[in-house]
Amino acid sequence: MKADIIIDQESQKVKLILDWKAGIVGQNLTADGAEDVVKLVGEAAQKASREAFRQWLMQFECHTDVLVSGGKTYRFKLVAEKKFLTKFGVIVVSRRIFQQDNGGQTYIPLDVAWEMQGEFATRDVRECVLYMSALMSPTDTETCLQKFAAFQPSRTAIQNIVDEMGEQLERRIAGRTASYEDVLLDEVRLQEELPIEETKVFAVSLDGANVRLNTPGKKKGRPTERPKDDGAMSRETPSRFKNAMVGVCGLYGKVSEIAAPNASTPTLTPTRLYGNCLARMPEDYATTFKQKFEAEVKNMLVRLPEGMVKIVLMDGGRNLWGYVNATKLYDDFEKLLDFHHAMEHISQGAEGIFGKGTDEGKAWYRKMEALLLEYDDGVYRVIRSLEYYIESYEYKESSRKLIESCLTFLRNNAHLMEYKRFRDNGWPIGSGPVEAACKNIVKQRMCRSGMRWSIPGGQTILTLRSIVKSNRWPAFWTAYKQLGKLPKLTQST
Repeated sequence: MKADIIIDQESQKVKLILDWKAGIVGQNLTADGAEDVVKLVGEAAQKASREAFRQWLMQFECHTDVLVSGGKTYRFKLVAEKKFLTKFGVIVVSRRIFQQDNGGQTYIPLDVAWEMQGEFATRDVRECVLYMSALMSPTDTETCLQKFAAFQPSRTAIQNIVDEMGEQLERRIAGRTASYEDVLLDEVRLQEELPIEETKVFAVSLDGANVRLNTPGKKKGRPTERPKDDGAMSRETPSRFKNAMVGVCGLYGKVSEIAAPNASTPTLTPTRLYGNCLARMPEDYATTFKQKFEAEVKNMLVRLPEGMVKIVLMDGGRNLWGYVNATKLYDDFEKLLDFHHAMEHISQGAEGIFGKGTDEGKAWYRKMEALLLEYDDGVYRVIRSLEYYIESYEYKESSRKLIESCLTFLRNNAHLMEYKRFRDNGWPIGSGPVEAACKNIVKQRMCRSGMRWSIPGGQTILTLRSIVKSNRWPAFWTAYKQLGKLPKLTQST
């Protein structure tokens, strides 16, 4: 039956339903009446759409008693109903099931034809569930769909859809080190348009954010001294915090002059044109994260013109700087310590010298900030000021430790603090994008009250959320539809 005939038939049913309901709704236009009509039209349209879609599916049913597929012969066995969750709600479809002789493998032509073997939710429903799950918990997703959508999967069904996609994305392809996620992202990158002509600077940043895992760990703090039961006295907890890794690639364009409150000259601030992010759950040495992030960096590098200014911009994490310095990929990158992170340490120095929150400390802090921004040797001027104070005055132990800590940090990282040169060139000096990604990708979704994560479950959410927040979802889903589910690819067992 042609689709236009089916739609026309069902449209007539909608009209009959509305005519029958007209007396209930009434003739006068009111806000309540309008809302009632919208509800009636929606319910009637959904019911008609379900039936129209079911009838459209059934015209593709296989009516032979014997069929051959993949060189195997199957014989008709029985008709079985199955419920499918569509955008219009649940439909029940009677499918003809075939089986090989002697109780062999079964085959359902209708399910295979529209790629629904083993699935209960249509592809567009799964897309909606996955997208929403990247933004909110399964419970919130269930609540929103129940209130506003015609399809209403349970929390368990939502979780099953997410888990299935997570397993697909992490599965390795046979003979390759790539995962299915890598294959899909390769397709996304091929389709991605970058603002190459406007780009002046390519910057990468890495950072970490704590995530609570559902694996046992050591308690922090001193042991309890009050008499409690043995469980309360245990030094083990049912969960622990570990660092998830986040990386950001950004492209920056022309600069604009912005007046700086504590500098005599305006700041040349670059315009951020593009950014994408990648996040991985905690892993020893962050091996997978580094591999995947390097793939992102390499993809950008091959598309950018030679001579492009390249920058690594991060806070003071020793492990990350150690990785960058030991990785050939970043050898020709300019390297800079996040300005705001440096100022946090200088703030501690101000507290050690002048006390917490004093006007003298604030004035000194602002003076040191100006030195860093306006002088090529600004960091060494700050170091000399700190050395003067610590050598000229007596401090209590806690204050001296703050000053010494600040001095040690500045001495160790002075080679990464050329802020004036970066400002003069209009290059970024702050790692705000990766700080924001840590909050936006990890903290806002993964660190709600009571949340504890498995590595696989957390990784699925981080992967989906990174794709959404990088504005890559349309290209990602298109690639997924084109490549299909992983079993269609060559895969490892």
